This record gives sequence, C-alpha cells and structure tokens, in this order.
Amino acid sequence: MPSTRSRAPWWLLATVLALLLLLPVSGQSWLGEAPLAFAEELDGDKPAGEGAEEEEDEKGVDLGDQKVSFADQVNEAIEKGVKWLKHRPALFDIKKGEVAHWGLVIGDRNYGGREGDSYKHPAGPTALALYTLLKCGVDPKDDVIKKGFRWLSEKHVATAKWDGFDGRGGIWRHTPYVSSYELSAMILALTAKHDKYKKNSASRSAASKGKLRMPGADKKWLVEMVERLIDIRGEPSPSSGPENRGWRYNVKNFKLGQVGRNMQVPPHANQDLSSTQLACLALYSAQRFGVKVPNDIWLDIISLTLDSQEKEGPKHERFTGSSKYKGPIDNARGFIYIPGSPDGHEGKATSSMTACGVTNLLIARSVLTQTTKGSKAYKKAGYAARVDKGIWDGLAWLDLHWSPFQNKNYGGYHIYYLYALERAMDILEKKLVGKHLWYEEGAKEILSRQVSDVIEVKIKRSTELVQTVYWNTGSTHQPKDVLDTCFALLFLKRATRGLVPGGPVTGDYD
Repeated sequence: MPSTRSRAPWWLLATVLALLLLLPVSGQSWLGEAPLAFAEELDGDKPAGEGAEEEEDEKGVDLGDQKVSFADQVNEAIEKGVKWLKHRPALFDIKKGEVAHWGLVIGDRNYGGREGDSYKHPAGPTALALYTLLKCGVDPKDDVIKKGFRWLSEKHVATAKWDGFDGRGGIWRHTPYVSSYELSAMILALTAKHDKYKKNSASRSAASKGKLRMPGADKKWLVEMVERLIDIRGEPSPSSGPENRGWRYNVKNFKLGQVGRNMQVPPHANQDLSSTQLACLALYSAQRFGVKVPNDIWLDIISLTLDSQEKEGPKHERFTGSSKYKGPIDNARGFIYIPGSPDGHEGKATSSMTACGVTNLLIARSVLTQTTKGSKAYKKAGYAARVDKGIWDGLAWLDLHWSPFQNKNYGGYHIYYLYALERAMDILEKKLVGKHLWYEEGAKEILSRQVSDVIEVKIKRSTELVQTVYWNTGSTHQPKDVLDTCFALLFLKRATRGLVPGGPVTGDYD
C-alpha cells in the first residue's frame, strides 16, 4: 500500500532541494535526455506555503514514493509511448514500404447537424504524429518519419468521398490544399524535422542568430503552406467582431486543375479560438525559419483572442507563495471557443480554450515586440495593458477552476487540455498555476492512465514482442488512441519549453 508522508520542516525540504539541484536528473532514456521536468518538483515536493501531508493518489498510485523515481517513470512512459506511436501506422499502410499515415479524424456526427460525407482531415493525424515523434527525439532519418512525410507531400487529387479508402488497402486520396488544422499541423511537423537544436535555450538561441535552416525543397513547401494558411483565414463575421480574422477547421473555395470544392460556411462563425491558436503556433514556428509573417496577422490574432475572453469574472487573489503578503487581485476570465455560440460548450469558457487564449497572447506579443516595426504597431494598437491583463485573468480562471485532468465545461479532450496548458505555462516559464505544480500534477494523471500494449515488431528476419504504452480516454475524435497519445507525449516531453521567448508579465510572483 502507498505510504503517507509526515510533514517535514521547511529547512529540511530546502536542504534536499538544494542537493537535488546539484545532481543530474536521473532516468536518462533511450531518447538521449531526461524529460524536461522540474527537478526540484519531483517526488511530491510542494510549493511554498503549503506543507500539507501528501495524499494518496485517487487511483491508488503513489508515484512519488515508489522505488522508481518520478523522472524515470516519465522517461519510461515517453519511451514506450514513442514505440507504440512509431508502429501505429502499420495498421494503415497503403502500399507497403512506400508511405505511412495515422488515420482519419472521424466524429460521431457531422458538425452542425449536416448530412452527407464529412471532410476527415486525412493529413491531420499523420502530421500530429510526426510532430510528436520528432519532438520526442526520434531521428528525422528514421524510416517511419520519412514514410510519413512522403504521405504528406504527395499531391493527391480531390475526390468526392474524402476518405477514398476501399477497405482493402486501396489508395487514400486527399488534396494538398488542406484545412487550416492540417496545414498548421504539417507546418509544425516540417519545422520540427529541421530543428536540429530541438529544445530549450539552444533552439531559441539558434533561431535568434538565424541558424535554423531548411533545405530548398522543404523550404519551398513551407512557404507555400504558410501562404495558403494565411490565405484561408475566415472572413469577419458579426459574432467574432467586424475586424477579427482568425481560422476555422475548414477551407475556403479553391480549385485543383478541373476539380473544384465548395465548402459551406461553418455555423456560428468563420473562425474559432482553437484553430487560431494552432495556426498561431505554426506561423511562429515557420517564422523561426525565416518565413516572414506580416505584423497585421499577429495583431489580428491578439484582437480575436481578446474578444474571445469573458468580459467579466470574479475577483481572484494571485498566489504569492507568502502568508505575509497578499497578491494582486485579478478577475478570473476564461477564454471561449466561439463567443455567442449556442452549440453546447462552444459558447462557454473551457480549460483548454483558456490555456489556448493565454498562449496566443504570449506568442503574438513576443513576435511583435522583437522588432522595431512590430513594437510600434503593438504600441499603436494600445494592446500592452489589455494583453497583460488578459494573461493574468486567464491564469486566474485556470487557478479558480483548477483540475490536473478535467477540461472544465467541455467534457472531452482532457489530455489535449493538459497539452494546451503546457504550451501556456512553459512559454510563461511559470512553475505554478496558483498553488499547483501543474506539470507534476498533470503528469501523474497522465501516467496513471497509460494503457500497456504488447506489439509485434519485425527486426530483420525475426519478430519480437515489445512492451509499449498508449493513451485513450475515449473523449476525442477518432483516431482516439493516436490523438490522446500524441497529446500525452507532447505534455510529458514538454514540447513547447524554450520554443518561444517567455518571461514574466508585469507583477509576476512565481
């Protein structure tokens, strides 16, 4: 049975903490490095001012008191999850030895109650899987990575039925001019493929010094995708504000040779916060490789994001870590997928969208303030104070409605919420959401939900059984196991840490 720890004096915890900081993180994995966890937060360490006795995990898993350290458990989960994800596309091979992909996005019903065939985003899960594998340290020259990119880069024709799969190994078909979600995921995958510095300050420094390079063919492809992504922004609509232009999970009208496709305008708005957030991250990643994104795009992202935040919220005291000094008072205001939407969760503030809103503001502000022209445009628009307040109020909402797993007001995409949280908090370089060590608490939830799986792997002429893990909460679209596993690995590996210059906003106490 898990044990319960007694309260330790503060000076003892401080001594242990100091010793931990002098030691290398344990658990060096086959990926070549330990996960980007905070060493000082391992094994049940509590934030300042807490000191409460450690409670037993609700699932009976005492991740902080086992013989295997927390860092080792995270590394093991990443290693086994990567093995599972690398072999998952074998279930979807088209022509053996040529390409690999990870399935289609399929929901229980067509969006907006529509009838007929739905567009199943065939490039999306593959791009997300490749991005995840590369972020977890898989070599870009790995065979499965090359097969995946071959699938993405092939110019398939548009077909009446977008899945184009006959169930017997037939050819999958899709258009290269895909939805904003797919384009964003493809841009992220392609830039991750060529970021040889990978993470942390090395990658950030390389980008600032202009050392991030991409060979000609891929650079041309990247530029084409960025141009297309910018081109298919949704037109302004009354529900999103007359000046706002963001993205939605759709494409505008286009033609491929003699083949045309007309997309209906999606219900409630032509842009949403989730698609805009993914596009924001993709455009930032492309700009790190020298693809210039106009300042007006970043200003539009800020405008749409601020208009997607609740107008009012309850007062919430900011945690300072001290019992002597009270923190500033924020207003807990969450972010909304589509403000004013009558469709269930779409018009409500959720945990995932609030994390996405904070991330948008951080990235756009960072890009604009890095150049003289951008800084002037940012100042002229009068966004500085509003952005700072939007960030702090969003963090207050996350603290007020804190959960290390549940995506409040949505009921699904729980692990995606944690990945969205990781993006926001690692850009901000904050260890805490209120009093909560967000990474440790979230990682424990993810680790407790991993599913063991034994798969057959062909090695030369023999077959071996390999222990793997994956995640499937059943709360995403299909392919549920692929999506959840990608989000879990990206969170555990802390895929965003060091990517965007962060630092505190005014008045940070963390």
